[in-house]
Amino acid sequence: MLQQQCENEGKHFTIITQGAPDPHTRDAQIPVAELPHCQKCNGLLRPHVVWFGECLDPTVLDQAENALIKCDLLLVVGTSAVVQPAAGFAPIVQGGGGVVAEFNIEDTPISRSCRFKFHGPSAKTLPQALGMSPEDLAKHKSQESN
Repeated sequence: MLQQQCENEGKHFTIITQGAPDPHTRDAQIPVAELPHCQKCNGLLRPHVVWFGECLDPTVLDQAENALIKCDLLLVVGTSAVVQPAAGFAPIVQGGGGVVAEFNIEDTPISRSCRFKFHGPSAKTLPQALGMSPEDLAKHKSQESN
């Protein structure tokens, strides 16, 4: 819904995320034999993720930074705001004149600098801040699953 609204207004919409997009995601419990394997060495193929301590693709970082510099509104949802590079996103947006809104159950290192702070579970506070009713959410979720 938010993406469509931005596009209707001629604005660019970018999502930068880390972690599972759905907090209710469960372990798929896929047997190892059914996971994708390398055809050369038969080792498990690596998922398209970056583990702690590894470097992100510089091209991806550049794209994210360019989006952040142009960002009008950054929604920081359910993160500790201490893991880099995501911990540095809010200051980049603020430096470009953008607004940062934080949705979290507790204060984080960026909480004081956020223009808007929504305290509580993001599953409740985010839809409320976006003016979405539980019925709107249910309708949107059913459309996505079709």
